[in-house]
Amino acid sequence: MTLPSLIQDKMNKERVSQLKKVYSTLSQAYLQAVSEKGTPDEWGMTGMYDETSHYIFATAFRPYLKLAKDCIDIPENAVREECGIHDSLYLYKNARSVILIDGTLVTFRIYTGACTANYSGSSGNNALKNTCGAISIDLNGKRLPNNNGEDRFLFYFTKNGLVPFGIKKSNLEFEKACNRKIELPYPTFSPENMYGCAAWVIYNENMDYLKCDDLSWDGKTKCR
Repeated sequence: MTLPSLIQDKMNKERVSQLKKVYSTLSQAYLQAVSEKGTPDEWGMTGMYDETSHYIFATAFRPYLKLAKDCIDIPENAVREECGIHDSLYLYKNARSVILIDGTLVTFRIYTGACTANYSGSSGNNALKNTCGAISIDLNGKRLPNNNGEDRFLFYFTKNGLVPFGIKKSNLEFEKACNRKIELPYPTFSPENMYGCAAWVIYNENMDYLKCDDLSWDGKTKCR
């Protein structure tokens, strides 16, 4: 194995560890928020076109997170520079963000305040039948590569907890939404690719989908 390959493997292992830690941190914050405020459908949110709903979502989590930077209340024109928001989708009117103490950028975006969005897919994953929104993370904030499946990952925010994108039996299948060769796996959902990788990293503890394209939940889980 070449030196660059060894370095990349080491970096990927560190990202696996960090993603699992962030998922645990956010899941614990979710439980604490629910204990204090009730289930998300009781928080007073309406939907993705209501700026206040994103604010309510983010501030419900904020007390339970250790932050390096609170980007929720700073002026909109400062969010991009100070908080490293590189996607216009996640600016003020569409989301709210914070930076965790480990440098992870976390962005909160509501879909429906009633938590009625269904992403369970044809196979019927019950965990996604009451989806409220999503949480996007970038493990190293402003720093590159800022690519889905490398340092950027997504979690569904549901009435019952956080569920990583790409989970088995969901409408965004890992085999399509975390495959380098498929540029637009679900064009009506997103114009990007590689956004369904979080569940694979958390449960299989590898990022081998960056090396080979024939992995699956029911088949091969490593390139070799």
